[in-house]
Amino acid sequence: MSQIFISYSSKDRTKVKSLARLLEKEKHKVWWDKDIPPGARFDRAISKALDASNCIIVLWTKHSVESDWVLEEAYEGMERNILLPLMVDGTRPPFGYRRIQAIKMDNFRNSSAGVKKLLAALEQYKPKTTTRGKSPAKKKAVKPKTRVRRLSGALDGKTIVFTGALSESRNAHAKKVEAVGAKMVGAVSGNTDYLVVGKEAGDVKVKKAKALGVKKISEKRWLKMLNEAYKRILLNKKVVFTGKLDLPRREQEARAKKLGAHPTGTISGKTDYLIVGQVPGKKKLADAKKYSVKIIEEGVWNDIVTTL
Repeated sequence: MSQIFISYSSKDRTKVKSLARLLEKEKHKVWWDKDIPPGARFDRAISKALDASNCIIVLWTKHSVESDWVLEEAYEGMERNILLPLMVDGTRPPFGYRRIQAIKMDNFRNSSAGVKKLLAALEQYKPKTTTRGKSPAKKKAVKPKTRVRRLSGALDGKTIVFTGALSESRNAHAKKVEAVGAKMVGAVSGNTDYLVVGKEAGDVKVKKAKALGVKKISEKRWLKMLNEAYKRILLNKKVVFTGKLDLPRREQEARAKKLGAHPTGTISGKTDYLIVGQVPGKKKLADAKKYSVKIIEEGVWNDIVTTL
């Protein structure tokens, strides 16, 4: 039996009811937000349900592709390799999710081709069981690995190359690339995801990108993609400020709240970002390193905030 989390837009609730009934008839345990008890905090209840799931089904529709909550939940599934996407109304999955094959669903009747594919696909997400009568061998305790921070559903882990004359310096672009979890390199290779092309672009990079099938985009398109990533990297994230800031700390924290982030005073394993001004606190820097917290310079932070 799979523990299934369904991610969807509230505007598609009728479709989700049909899907949940179908899966429950097949003896699957299903969670969707109707199960949040009165008085419970949505973010905590959803986080707990996501952690307990071994399959995250996302319904891609014209409504859900615009939902930050759905994008966050779907990215959790993609990061853990347990995402099972369904295309319900023909809407393409959003940027960053199109590499995962989606199942086209015209309806949720057992006889439909989409439902048969869905039920077959769910078999791979069933938890493994141990053989009866045999006690599993005890394993030595393994020290947990350092937490790897994932920031956005679109640009995390992507490799970016720039060429030509750009509206901003390479250094400025490099900081923005890093802020959204991507990596900027100087040469095009088979590992390159995007070549950002400015004016008078270098022929060598452009030709190599074409030969390797690397996607070529304009700087304008890159900045639009960057802005889309900014929207997602702050929602429900915990942010800490340190050092002498250009603006009063209360004002910076108010800006963070306005963008859906949660500013706090101390760093812990749950902190996502440390925004660093001049002369940052040594303890906060050390804690950020200890907990693998993403460090962003205040200049980049201000650029993110003003962009949004």
